[in-house]
Amino acid sequence: MLILALKNLTRRRLRTALTLFGIAISVGVLACLLAFGKGYEAGLGRELNNMGIQMMLVPLGCPYDAAARVLKGKTLDVSLPAESVKTVRREVGVEIAAPMLMATLPRPSEGRTDLWVGVEESIRPLKPWWKMKEGSRWFPDENSVILGAEAANVELRQVGDTFFSPETGRKFTVCGVLERSGTSDDSQFFVPLATAQAMFRQPDRITAVAIRLKDPTLIGDVSKRLQEVRGAQVVTMAEMMGTFLNLIGSVRTLVLAIAIVALCISGLSVFNTMLSAVLERTRELGVLRAVGASRSQVFSLLTVEAVLLTTLGSAIGVILALLFGHFVELIVRFFVQIAPSEAFLILSREVIQDCFMVGIVVGLGAGLYPAWQASRLQPVDAIRAD
Repeated sequence: MLILALKNLTRRRLRTALTLFGIAISVGVLACLLAFGKGYEAGLGRELNNMGIQMMLVPLGCPYDAAARVLKGKTLDVSLPAESVKTVRREVGVEIAAPMLMATLPRPSEGRTDLWVGVEESIRPLKPWWKMKEGSRWFPDENSVILGAEAANVELRQVGDTFFSPETGRKFTVCGVLERSGTSDDSQFFVPLATAQAMFRQPDRITAVAIRLKDPTLIGDVSKRLQEVRGAQVVTMAEMMGTFLNLIGSVRTLVLAIAIVALCISGLSVFNTMLSAVLERTRELGVLRAVGASRSQVFSLLTVEAVLLTTLGSAIGVILALLFGHFVELIVRFFVQIAPSEAFLILSREVIQDCFMVGIVVGLGAGLYPAWQASRLQPVDAIRAD
């Protein structure tokens, strides 16, 4: 029966190909959507948990946008007074409070913009992925710079080399180069906090304070007390993750609706294909009934054809998702401010199984009525049909 179903599908190759294409596109979108939802949540959770940062003190405004920009290495339009760090460090529940000052440095002659980050040594425990290349050390003086892996490659600098910044008129010595981590740190220039404040004329100002607590269970009480810091607000990583997942969830709902509509259209396409096949093969089906084929056998034949059509389309859709999922991920990263640095659109076995199950259900649903119509044909009437 399977071989016969395949032969029947290849009779009208163009119509079958167009139906397969429609199913493949809708299933491919669905596969990317399912893979994105699971991978994004898992990847973002791992990245935020591995950071060692449990909350951040940021300037007043949208706290989640501010925290996201800091975590992904982007500057803010507002800043905090440096005294905020002292206030945070006086809080008994705080283990580490690391101030940061971020500033962009346009380099129009080279068509790029560099991000400089002023930090103190207190930031190191909050950057567990930081691994320095051999010979690297922490800032020995105010004219030292630590380069991210990509920044070092662009500037063609190694540990011990001198580095001149014509835009600021300062000369630095490269005291360290970071190993590639796949994070935004790879393209950044790290200098002592005081140096950054002087370079960018931001005396006694900082962009944010990254915080780790002695006891994570105290996060609610500590957050409530730190909210009283003037001109600042607190955002926890848990709140931040929840907010972004809610935003992503809204987008997923929209895309899921689009995918469902596409699947419905694909189902109608399968329905039309199968119903047309029944009308075209009326005499043939009558002959099958006349030579002894039962109604259930005719019904099964048409149902197998519909399921086979959608299963093949689902397989092509999964292959398309595997081939072009990377480009979908690039698009997501462009529009989403914070995303895991590692690949998060991964087609797992569960996602592939779900896609094939959807394909089978669509095939069954679309093929039932045409199959029922075919099984109801009377042999004599079908053979006489013109």
